[in-house]
Amino acid sequence: MKKIGILGASSQVGSSVALFLKDIPGIHVTCFIRSSYSAIFFELFGIEHQQLHKDKDDRFREQIGAMDVILDFGYPTGQIHEILQRGKDTVRVVMGCMKKGSAYFYMSSIMAYGMPENGKWIRHYRFPRTSYAYIKRSIETFTSREGRRQGIRVYNFRLSQVHGFLQSVNGSFRKKLTESPIAMIDGKPDDPVNIIFIHPLCEAIVQCAEGVYPPGLYTLVANPQWTLKQLYQYYLDYYGLPAQLSFLPAETPRRRSLFQTAIDWFRPYRSLIETFVLMRLPGLAVKVKGRFRKAEMVGSLGSALKDIPYIDYNLLGTPPLRMLSGPSAGLEQVFPMEKKTEEQYNAALAVRRQ
Repeated sequence: MKKIGILGASSQVGSSVALFLKDIPGIHVTCFIRSSYSAIFFELFGIEHQQLHKDKDDRFREQIGAMDVILDFGYPTGQIHEILQRGKDTVRVVMGCMKKGSAYFYMSSIMAYGMPENGKWIRHYRFPRTSYAYIKRSIETFTSREGRRQGIRVYNFRLSQVHGFLQSVNGSFRKKLTESPIAMIDGKPDDPVNIIFIHPLCEAIVQCAEGVYPPGLYTLVANPQWTLKQLYQYYLDYYGLPAQLSFLPAETPRRRSLFQTAIDWFRPYRSLIETFVLMRLPGLAVKVKGRFRKAEMVGSLGSALKDIPYIDYNLLGTPPLRMLSGPSAGLEQVFPMEKKTEEQYNAALAVRRQ
């Protein structure tokens, strides 16, 4: 039985990982919490949880030392100039309590690649554009070095956008697809998106813990990657929503045909031209007028689409560094697993309310 301890277990991703891990054979999960308010969730689903003692307490060393694997979903609080050092201090203390040969997973988001906050395509920036990326990359480097020094196997995970029925992004997608009869999506239908669902994330953690993959830096993203169309169609099918999907890259201007450009140029003289052509070539006048109306409709549709806001943000492209996900990352595996776990979750809540 492999013992996995979760730091930052009260976070959305941390608690969801605990919920899915508890049903994987050969795994025993212990969630370390700082506040008793978090205990309600873990008690509801029969997940072992412990109040985490202070770092310098002998009981803290016992708690951490009993684990074969530590998953660290925490992020230090404080002023921005304090966060980096606090993060390193936490890593040093935790690893100092772990058994030789055990595994430590440090969790970041995919934004550690260093893209600017409004970036659309994933890319590795040598000089990060955000303080978050700078801090996370510094702690990743420190974690790997400290792991080698203390004999701990270190996995630095950069999580792509995490989806699942307990994640806030799930609610955001559902709300906006419910409110929008036309879902305007920034991108092309076959653009690859950077997402991971909870179950394949848990599978990847277990595989690494068992030594299937060597320690190192990995990007956690569904493999094969989902496309924009697959992602949004998943939510339409999962919740039975009627929205129509419209894919229109915001940064790519729509090309206008030569005929449409000519129509725009001649539009102020439309009445005069129609009269001139009608008097001399009545048959041609009907055809030209038909094409003119069609061009007007296309232009009107384009103007209308510009007024419809995009419903969400998606980071597109393929990560440049090593990617990893569990084997059940495909749509055909994720859909039933999410449904099954959500039904169990709702049933447990219903029992609690009685």
